[in-house]
Amino acid sequence: MSIVAQDTGTGRPSEWGHWYDQSGGPCYEIRAKGNGLMRAVTLRDARTLNLVPSVSAIVGMEHKPALVNWQIEQALLSALTLPRLPKESEEEFMTRARQDSQEQARNAAAKGTRLHAVLQGYFEDKPVGADDYPYIAPVINWLNQRYGGPALAWEAERSFAHPLGFGGKCDLLNRSIPAVIDFKCKDFGEEKQAKDLAWPEHVTQLAAYAEGFRLKKYDCLNIFVSTRIPGLIRVREWDNAELAAGWEAFRCLLRLWQLRKGYNSAFS
Repeated sequence: MSIVAQDTGTGRPSEWGHWYDQSGGPCYEIRAKGNGLMRAVTLRDARTLNLVPSVSAIVGMEHKPALVNWQIEQALLSALTLPRLPKESEEEFMTRARQDSQEQARNAAAKGTRLHAVLQGYFEDKPVGADDYPYIAPVINWLNQRYGGPALAWEAERSFAHPLGFGGKCDLLNRSIPAVIDFKCKDFGEEKQAKDLAWPEHVTQLAAYAEGFRLKKYDCLNIFVSTRIPGLIRVREWDNAELAAGWEAFRCLLRLWQLRKGYNSAFS
């Protein structure tokens, strides 16, 4: 189904609000009928426009114990470090501690998001500030050493739609290698290795991207960039067995998403 350009847009309300048309074009926003302003696309809109959900939305169906544990730790830290206010009830204190832990999480995510945008911008020929370059230089150097130099054609923010009924946009794609790369900008130090940072949903996401682009014998890598220490990166390259298992997991999650939402967006 064709989409009228002036009535939809690619604004970014959140990763979970990402939808794609059947040609692979992003469709994140739609013009509201009442006030004419752009708003996030909903499941109801997706049904009308025959849109497909994002890989991230599908992967989000899986329980993430590592993330949950981190959130619990942040809540405990807030409860341990926040001073108790005079005559503050337990309920009031818990509400304030919860808000504090959420603020800490938002601050950490904001820095990671900003660095991710800078790194992405480099591959879109956008300027990089002197303060940010130390964070991304190791990524550029690693890719040049691994794949033979800057002459290779890296495609940034390339999107797709798959007939099974999902779509996505990967951070970095190279069809000649072929390779799919996803960046993760996180707060970690020298003590962390790639195995400590890579979670099962990461390989599930990359396997879905590779299948979405119809790649064969591909490399799939997560490059973790430390937001704490300039110049610190970790690389996790997934092997064929891990990718095959990731793809099977994704297909199960896709079916679960379709059942839970009551919407099968597969197309021919």
